[in-house]
Amino acid sequence: MDFTLLKSFIAVAEEKSFSSAAKNLFISQQTLSKQVAKLEEDLGTTLFIRSRPLGLTPDGGRLLPIAKEILQLKQQFEESSSRSFSGAHYIHLGIEHTIARAILPQILPRFLKDHPDTYVKLSEETPDVMQKSISYEGVDLVIGSLGSVPDKFRAVPLCRKEHVLVVPKEILALLAGEKAGELAERFSRGADLSFFEQAPFIKIPRQSSGGRALASYLKYYDISPRFVCELTNIENAFQLANAGVGVFIYARVFWDMLSRELQEDYLRNICIFPLPYLPDIEDVCAYYNRDAGISGMTQELFQAVKDFFEEYKAQTQDSPDFS
Repeated sequence: MDFTLLKSFIAVAEEKSFSSAAKNLFISQQTLSKQVAKLEEDLGTTLFIRSRPLGLTPDGGRLLPIAKEILQLKQQFEESSSRSFSGAHYIHLGIEHTIARAILPQILPRFLKDHPDTYVKLSEETPDVMQKSISYEGVDLVIGSLGSVPDKFRAVPLCRKEHVLVVPKEILALLAGEKAGELAERFSRGADLSFFEQAPFIKIPRQSSGGRALASYLKYYDISPRFVCELTNIENAFQLANAGVGVFIYARVFWDMLSRELQEDYLRNICIFPLPYLPDIEDVCAYYNRDAGISGMTQELFQAVKDFFEEYKAQTQDSPDFS
């Protein structure tokens, strides 16, 4: 049995649209149509009434709950198989790439030490992919940025995502000349992004949370800077800023999670200036399927994540200075 065909069938049945389902599965509509046709061929029946909106045939309606049950049994088997070599409890956690880099080293070692019979499977993806993973990949809990909350999700805010401006010192010197030191001191309490409009900028695509944050700040300051490069990985963009390529906007939580020694090493080449908090920027949150809920060790890990962010917020509440 090709489980991908069942997953595709369920997606089309729930979305009532091949195009919407294809977007949710991150495949082309043509590929999805071929998968559904293959399933219909294998089963020797027609599953969909090709109308608008798309409808299920009687056989399609009978298959839908069976397909869901088959995938649930598959997940249960995979979990029990994992338990056979890793312990009694299994957690499937979805987490946004950069958030994983920031918080997992702070949380997971202690959690696994306290729960040695627990096996944690991590899926590190972009926010858009993570939203779909709850429905189609068996993920129990997601930690990441969430722009809008679908009805079937419950979202729990963890931390508002404040941002900092990463400015190579050589670029600051070119813009400010002899006043670079004075300006750095002033901006250490809050940067004026409009001052850097003539500086080269590093761009993150808007479909990512980092790209949407960048767009919000450019709109807030009403500036149109010159972009010199574009890349999708926020950590790589930060490294390019550190190398002097351009100015970059970076989530403060990611900077704060770096060790003090690494921060000091970076600060030889860059300045870190806080930016005002913009309420339209996505917060870091946890979310899960409202109907399925979370329990057991997943609930324990969720609590550890919440405790971590509460401690982080208490530590950073009164420390705006990055000098």
